[in-house]
Amino acid sequence: MPFQNKKYKYELANDSDGKEISKLLEQTAFNGDISLIYARRTNAVLSVNKDCLKSAVVVGKEVETGMIKGVGICQIFKMLFNGKYENIAYLGGFRIDKNSVLNIVEAYKILENFIRENNVKYTFTTILEDNLYAQKMLTKKRKVMPYYIKIADFTVNIFPKNLEYKSEYICEKINEQEKSKLKDFIDFYSKNKNFFPEITDLDNFYVLKDKENNIQACGLLWEQTDYKQLIIKKYSLKYKILKTIFNPVLKFFSYPKFPNEREVIKYQTLSYVLYRDENVLADFIRQISNCACYDFFVYGSTQELKEIKPPIKYKSFVYLVDWDKNIDVDKFNNIYMECALL
Repeated sequence: MPFQNKKYKYELANDSDGKEISKLLEQTAFNGDISLIYARRTNAVLSVNKDCLKSAVVVGKEVETGMIKGVGICQIFKMLFNGKYENIAYLGGFRIDKNSVLNIVEAYKILENFIRENNVKYTFTTILEDNLYAQKMLTKKRKVMPYYIKIADFTVNIFPKNLEYKSEYICEKINEQEKSKLKDFIDFYSKNKNFFPEITDLDNFYVLKDKENNIQACGLLWEQTDYKQLIIKKYSLKYKILKTIFNPVLKFFSYPKFPNEREVIKYQTLSYVLYRDENVLADFIRQISNCACYDFFVYGSTQELKEIKPPIKYKSFVYLVDWDKNIDVDKFNNIYMECALL
């Protein structure tokens, strides 16, 4: 049964709500010198279901008009924890119409029920470093809300295509004969990484190999902009000036140019990255940049990159959402975050 008060009712969304939710998601931009919109066109409900095992999209509807005034999203994935694949949930996409005041506690009750019904081991979320309001609101301990406990930093690194490299290694797409070798490599190097997602399809993976054909690193370079988009809402005055001056220069040096405001950014994500050591990772990123289809690609990591520095990056914090308020955070180490699933 949906939770309800006099002005709003809270319930799980249907596919038919997806287009309205997509519009609501785009009301909110994450501010900074570059104001970003995280969009899910054209149907947010269908978009959310693309990457996960199961999802719940909670909406707060105005009783009088039936219009959606708030949304929260929960996705369930199979991810490793202590070497075993578990149901792990990710909370995100919380938006409230700027002219409305909803009771988010009611939305959390529905999401908590969904999580418990689906045997979820742990729940996590991410909050942008610059989103001080959300950090303050959600990390304050309240009886009626789950605890938010920080467990890691997470950085999205933005790299241009066609980086120069000199290497003794070869980067290429996996062939059918080497898939079993790749699976062994993934199993070995992921086993101690908590929240590493289960991989069921090895097609289109890239591998970095030495002269003896041993795999040194792997990852998937893919695009999701048909159902998940990043949009520049606006630039600060400083960045508008930089965009005008430097775009021709950046193009000359094969660096990513500044996209136009309100433009859907075309990019790929380097995902499911595993490697023997950081020197190899830097080599892999440089080489795979020459396989990118667009001006830039992104790679997210909970570890700061030391051997290769991205020209642009932005940071978030990873939080456990502790429904029972009794989690031992000491066992949450070596956290892996997959940028493409957030």
